Amino acid sequence: MEEIEKLKVDYKDGEVETWGNRAGLRGLGELCLGLSELSAEQAKTPANHYHIEECMNNAEPGSVPLIITLKLDL
Repeated sequence: MEEIEKLKVDYKDGEVETWGNRAGLRGLGELCLGLSELSAEQAKTPANHYHIEECMNNAEPGSVPLIITLKLDL
C-alpha cells in the first residue's frame, strides 16, 4: 500500500518548522527539485512557485500556509 504524503508547517518562536512522513518529505524534495529545473523563462511565470496549505489539501490541518518559490536572482 502506497503511503499518503503528509506535511505540516508551523511557525513558532520566530522559526518555520516543517514535519512530514517519509512520503511527504520525499514529495517536498521532488517539488523543490522540479522548481530548480525550470528554465529561466518558466521561472518568470506562475509555474515558479508552489503553495503548501490546508485549503490546497496538501498540508495537515492547522498548518501555516507556505509558498516555495524559485527566484533566480537571489
